[in-house]
Amino acid sequence: MPVGTVVNDAEGLTGSCKACGTRLDRALVREVRHYEETRLLDVICGGCERHFLAIQVEAKIEALKAEDVAAAAAQLARARSLLDLFAQSDLDLPEAA
Repeated sequence: MPVGTVVNDAEGLTGSCKACGTRLDRALVREVRHYEETRLLDVICGGCERHFLAIQVEAKIEALKAEDVAAAAAQLARARSLLDLFAQSDLDLPEAA
């Protein structure tokens, strides 16, 4: 399991601990996984030492709109197979080694 380094200042981590109210920028953070622009972080609150996981996304993500969810739900309702939702190339899996 890859392990990142411990960071004393959780850069970009905002908010407060739900249990004790300590600001999360004072938390101890360890990167557990990293994939493209997304990191899974193990966070230890600097106040109460509560452990929890956080996801940090480096890219700007647009918020979902109700119209997006309604369109996706309608597409799922019409789909009779995965080919109705995905291109054939997305469904071709490489040979298992």
